[in-house]
This record gives sequence, structure tokens and C-alpha cells, in this order.
Amino acid sequence: MFALAWLVLAAVLVLIELFTGTFYFLLLSAAAVISIVAALAGFPVLAQCFTFVIATAALYIFLLPLLRKVVPSTSKTPIPRIADYLVGQEAYVVQAISPDEAGLVKLHGEIWSAVASEKIAEGAKVVVAEVRVTKLFVTKE
Repeated sequence: MFALAWLVLAAVLVLIELFTGTFYFLLLSAAAVISIVAALAGFPVLAQCFTFVIATAALYIFLLPLLRKVVPSTSKTPIPRIADYLVGQEAYVVQAISPDEAGLVKLHGEIWSAVASEKIAEGAKVVVAEVRVTKLFVTKE
């Protein structure tokens, strides 16, 4: 009877792991499977729970660090922001830019809204100095 309860717990923990992807619930599920063996061996409920706790601790201490080394993590390699890529790139003014009014520039085939501290005529080449949300701050080249 208790073996079935451990099996249901293991299945639920695997389902939770599918949504989190952290290995924490997967290791708990593995500990529940180990507790199934204790239940099938006829151990009392308290011994099964003790088996679950010891198995969980052992898996977290020994297996989790190994899994972290084997499976690559995206948190260690941050995704570069588009702003980091655009700063320093050259663009061409499509619509004139003045200090009090934004204009348009063409950068890598895309049209961007751009502002500058000086008047820049249409057709001029500019360099992206800063990116704020969807607006480029440009300077004359």
C-alpha cells in the first residue's frame, strides 16, 4: 500500500520537475523511488520516511554537484543585450535629426528612432553612442 503512495509521490515530483528544470524535484523523486524499495521490503512507515530523508540528503550532497557540472547552465553565460551590440555601429540618417526633435536612422537594414545633441542632415553617417529602449542616441562621425 505504501509503495503505491511513494510511486504517486515520485510521479508528481517528476511532473513538477518538468516545469521547473532545476533537478531539485528530480532528486526528490529518485529518493521516493528508493523509498518504494524500502516499502516493498516490508519496512515500517517510519523507516520508509527515514529512508526518504537519508536518500534525499545523499542525492543532494553527492549527485547534485555532479549534475551541475555535466548539464550546462544558461545562467553562467548571460545573453548579450542588443544595446551592447549596437553601440559603436555606424548608421545613416534617413530623416534629419535636430536637438529638439527625433529623426530616423537606418542601421543594419532597420529604421530606428534617433536623437542627437546637434543638428544632423539627412544622408549623414552617424555612430551609435547609446541605446535607450527603442531610441538611439547618435553622434556625427
